[in-house]
Amino acid sequence: MGNFQSLLSTLSNDQNARGREFEKIAKWYFENDPIWKSKILNVWLWNDYPNKWGRDKGIDLICRFKNGEDWAVQAKCYNQDY
Repeated sequence: MGNFQSLLSTLSNDQNARGREFEKIAKWYFENDPIWKSKILNVWLWNDYPNKWGRDKGIDLICRFKNGEDWAVQAKCYNQDY
């Protein structure tokens, strides 16, 4: 398995596409990291969230926790210097 920097280097150079790709990585992380996985019931990309109330206005993911809480998540893939 490669490192995180190697994974980031495979993302698109187009900033919009890169952002969407990174959102999918963040979703996968929440679903598979042992700590988050033990707490989260479901993770949706905003466009897949069944209760969305409009266009994406900064919300990239919704995490539904096993305790019933929903968290809105903004995933950003900026240059590491920022």
